Amino acid sequence: MTMAKEVDVPDELKILLPELSKGVIVIGTKAYEMEPMTEGQLEQITNDMAKLFEDISNPDGKCMKCGKVVKYALPRKIFECPDDKEPLSDMSKAPMQAIIDSSKVPKWLAIITGLNETEIKAKITVNQIKHFAGLFWKQNFSDEGLPGESKGNFQKLLGMFGMGEEAKKKSEAAPPVAETSQKESQPH
Repeated sequence: MTMAKEVDVPDELKILLPELSKGVIVIGTKAYEMEPMTEGQLEQITNDMAKLFEDISNPDGKCMKCGKVVKYALPRKIFECPDDKEPLSDMSKAPMQAIIDSSKVPKWLAIITGLNETEIKAKITVNQIKHFAGLFWKQNFSDEGLPGESKGNFQKLLGMFGMGEEAKKKSEAAPPVAETSQKESQPH
């Protein structure tokens, strides 16, 4: 296997150096520097993040009277309980509520900063969580600050997987697809 040759970072790529993307977070009464996550750190919190997105976009409905959960109620346009005809409540959570309910922010901060999770839990305020969430997004998921060519190429890569701006443009430009009934779509 050939080893990659190490070279100096070109000026146009220095924006990618972690030390140039440092931010400051506040926990309790103290401030701490925070750098973008490494791939290893991201790997540790990916499952937690997937669960958060699941909570935010939960398509289920719940009957407040009997407690029954109707799976995929929203996409199927089911708005009342099939058993007692009571309205179903939306089980999706607002993003900030999902983040707070998950109790994962202290764990993430401990992974990213090396601070003690229990101490973070005892001291961090809701506004400090909001600030962390904004900085966390900007440092790790926003393509703001990427060199122009890298940004464009990354969007094209996402487009190949049906995600990102490229996929959005294609889906907006595509003609609407006519829906067919099950009867029409079955072979004769």
